[in-house]
Amino acid sequence: MKPGSRERLATRLRADHWFGVPRWLFVAVGVAVLLAYGTFGRSVDEPEPVSAQVRTIVDGLRTTSVYEAPGSPGKVDAAKARQLIGDRPIVLVLLDTTPLTQSGDTLVGGNYELCEQIADVVATSLVILYATTDDNPEYRPAYCVGPHFSNPDNPVHADNYSFPLISEAELAWRYRVTDDDLFPQVEEFVFAFDRQAAKDYPNGVPRRAPVIPPPPSPDTLQTWQIVLSLAGILLGTIALFAGLRLVGKGLARRSTQDAEARNRNEATSARLNKLADTVLHPSTPKDAAEARAQADLAGKYVLLLGEFEAATTRARLAEVNERITELEAAT
Repeated sequence: MKPGSRERLATRLRADHWFGVPRWLFVAVGVAVLLAYGTFGRSVDEPEPVSAQVRTIVDGLRTTSVYEAPGSPGKVDAAKARQLIGDRPIVLVLLDTTPLTQSGDTLVGGNYELCEQIADVVATSLVILYATTDDNPEYRPAYCVGPHFSNPDNPVHADNYSFPLISEAELAWRYRVTDDDLFPQVEEFVFAFDRQAAKDYPNGVPRRAPVIPPPPSPDTLQTWQIVLSLAGILLGTIALFAGLRLVGKGLARRSTQDAEARNRNEATSARLNKLADTVLHPSTPKDAAEARAQADLAGKYVLLLGEFEAATTRARLAEVNERITELEAAT
């Protein structure tokens, strides 16, 4: 290494690093932070936090279509209902006989109020809720429709699954229900749903969507998904910057190599042009032997021109330069 080269290299490395870390890595991390903030850090209008009761019910519906609270009177067979509903967009909530109290700011009963709160969370499903209220001790159902339950092609279809569907089901279960067996109510509602859905969804009846945990905080699975997403954004951004840096270095190296190759070709061409004046325009020969020598040099020069045109590699060009040196020595 030439004197001073080591010092210049060290100076350049210090200029390309901050605190011993490459500058491009700082830039990549900064861009990743901005992307992560743009993805997860923007403020959004979050839904209102739900009550502890709604959270418990919704958590119970994460892996099943039926939630049965401890102390449920057993007037609806939960196992049969679970099998009947399957993966239809319907959830069944069976509470105990503790009366639900109507809040002062609503006009509906406590059972319908709770039903709507649950439907706001399981937003793409129909909800059937069995409970008693402070104004009616009878264990009876309340029905409500999730706000996102609709057909994208015709949102009006959602209206077909409230009062019209309940009315049709009531006519069917009227003579099947007993005081101790309310399962026919669920069964006839499901049958009515199937008939209506076959009309409204000719391309396939919707299935029950996964239940998203209610606010204010995500569950463990969602937390890990967010963490992995953030890590993916960071690593992906760093990988992108590293790839661009490698591509840039490759292009710069190739450009330098092309420039060096052009310089070598130009230097060799200049030597050939200089040699041409001597070989192709020689002085008058003194005798026949000198004339033959001049002719041999001219022939070798012409062959050397062909080799120069065909020299596409650095090694071949070096061979041409060696031959030029031999001709220069012979002139």
